[in-house]
Amino acid sequence: MSDKIERIIKESPLFKHLGGEDLNSLIDASSLQTYEMGDVIIEEGGEVENLFIVLRGRVRVWTNGPRGQVDLKQMGPGAYFGEVSLMSGNCATATVAVNLGPAEVVAIPRADLLEIIESDEKIRKMLQGVTLARAKDTIGKVFK
Repeated sequence: MSDKIERIIKESPLFKHLGGEDLNSLIDASSLQTYEMGDVIIEEGGEVENLFIVLRGRVRVWTNGPRGQVDLKQMGPGAYFGEVSLMSGNCATATVAVNLGPAEVVAIPRADLLEIIESDEKIRKMLQGVTLARAKDTIGKVFK
C-alpha cells in the first residue's frame, strides 16, 4: 500500500521536485483511502482535513448555485482536490463524490501539507495558482 502512496506523490506535479526528508515525511503521513460509487469524500460547507490525490476511479465536483446544482469538474487518476479549503482555511466550497468506482485516493493531512508549503515556495505558488484558477472557473459556471 505504501508503494502506491509513494508512487502517486512522486508523480504528482505538486511534489515531484521534492526529495529527501520532505518527501519521506509526506509519504509517511499520507494514507490510502477507498470509496465506493456515490460516496461523498468532501461535502460543501464541511471541514476539509486532507489534500486528496486520485489514484484510481473518478470523482465528480459540484457546488450549489442560485439555480441549483452546478457541475464543476470530473477528475481521474493524478488529479488532486481539497486544496482550496486547505489554502484558505475555510469550509469546503464544493462537494466531491465518487462517480466511477471504487475510487482510491491518497489523503495528505492538512498539518503535514501546510508544513511543506511553509518551507517550499514552489508548492505554495502552484497551489495558490490552482486555487485562483478553480475559483474563477467556479464563479464563471455558477453565474453563467
